[in-house]
Amino acid sequence: MPHEVSLLLPTNNGARHLIDAAVKTPKEFADAMLGLFLADPFLNMAIECERLAQANISWIVNLPSVEQQDVDFEQQLADVGLGFHREHNNLEIFKAAGFRIATVVADASSAKASALLHPDAIIILPRITDFAAGFPSLRQRRSTAQEISLSLDGTGWKGMLLGLGELSEMDHERQWPEALDGVICRPQILS
Repeated sequence: MPHEVSLLLPTNNGARHLIDAAVKTPKEFADAMLGLFLADPFLNMAIECERLAQANISWIVNLPSVEQQDVDFEQQLADVGLGFHREHNNLEIFKAAGFRIATVVADASSAKASALLHPDAIIILPRITDFAAGFPSLRQRRSTAQEISLSLDGTGWKGMLLGLGELSEMDHERQWPEALDGVICRPQILS
């Protein structure tokens, strides 16, 4: 199972577990972009904003995101208040608390909705279904990046547009989809 998919499974104590790790080892996380599941209904935003600020976290991103789910399941989550809207509300709280924010999107419509937040970065991630035949091809990622980039024209958003890439692509900017400002590496297990 690709790590991008396994991160969506409820296999740990959630965002609070990661926040605890950041607070206990602030030097490891200083100036990092911390990915949190922001649709978590148990997140106490006031407390966690304060704890993360004390740990010198400077960026927050909604990762993993409900946006990675297939469209039907994403709608079911939204119907019970655990959707993309909840993630955006929590990103707005982090932004108001002085954090830089990045938002995860999978398509043009979510990119346009994310632009309203004026995030510092928008990160394009494939949906789970895009991994059915393995890691999405560069051609597929290029097409999605172009579509999202075009949808952002005219929104007034100014920020970095990032995409997911293989480790082997990190040092070869010519391979990146033209619409992207950079790529982030696929998740890897750390020892």
